[in-house]
Amino acid sequence: MAEPADDRRGTLALRLGSTLDPVAGAVLPVFGLVACGYLAGRAGLVTQASSAALNQFVYAFALPAMLFIAVYRGSLDEILSSGGFVGAVILATVGTALAGFALSHFAAGAPPAESTLRALNASFANTGYLGIPLVTMAYGERAALPAALATVATNFVSFALAIVCLELFVNPHRGGVRRALLGVVRSPLIWPVVLAIFFVGFEIGLPLPVDRFATLLAAAAGPCALFAIGLFVSQLSIRAGAAASWQSSVLKLALHPILMALLAYQVFAIDPFWAKIAVVCASLPLGATAFVLAQRYRLLEAETSTGAVVSTVASVLTVSLVMALLASR
Repeated sequence: MAEPADDRRGTLALRLGSTLDPVAGAVLPVFGLVACGYLAGRAGLVTQASSAALNQFVYAFALPAMLFIAVYRGSLDEILSSGGFVGAVILATVGTALAGFALSHFAAGAPPAESTLRALNASFANTGYLGIPLVTMAYGERAALPAALATVATNFVSFALAIVCLELFVNPHRGGVRRALLGVVRSPLIWPVVLAIFFVGFEIGLPLPVDRFATLLAAAAGPCALFAIGLFVSQLSIRAGAAASWQSSVLKLALHPILMALLAYQVFAIDPFWAKIAVVCASLPLGATAFVLAQRYRLLEAETSTGAVVSTVASVLTVSLVMALLASR
């Protein structure tokens, strides 16, 4: 006997609700903290100096602790078997960057330096500040390890390539590339993971007080990083670069996760859970660190800051959509 239309609609609504509940339960608290930071900045409750201090605490102390703990508590087998995962993350990031460079340089005729920064804007995901808190909220603590490895791969590859190209195009002096790459290696988003892999590989245990100290410091990273994103967005204007930033934002929020999904699910033999984390991380908005390079090289500052704002706001919907589509995987 055919099921009545009302019953079918009720069943569909129930399934849709059960699919979206976990997504809303993860996305709303995470972006709620971002909104708190934004409102605090716009209302003048937190000054620009205080915002800089909070950002420095997150970047130099809390986030390195979170990355270290995430990898330290993983298993050596998981780390050693992550080659396909890291390779897929790198290829998806580089592929999106090449698309951004081609659109800017060959289609629009922009100079190579500007096109390099647009390539970074199209492919640099905010995995550190936004991704790790989001996936651990949505999928539990076991999501922290793949998100941490994605953070390292994204930062190392994106920033290394971008800095080398910008040094060659903008500041072609001897030693510039070497100094820039040393800065990437010393980044607080790189060395904690390398140190944690060393500890795991040689089975070195942390003394209990040190473990608890690192855990306590790591716990501050998520809320503080999310609040800092909101503060950053509140201090920027989207008027100056609104017309120029939409292409990079579309590439970042649409092309990057699509490429990542194709590589993770069709090309590489990646664990389904790790593949899901990779796609969610690829769907994240432009990382605010790209604005640091824009300021350093005095290139596309308004466009880059606008891209960070626009992609962050739009990602509330796009990230939710990606997580909903992956809910059954």
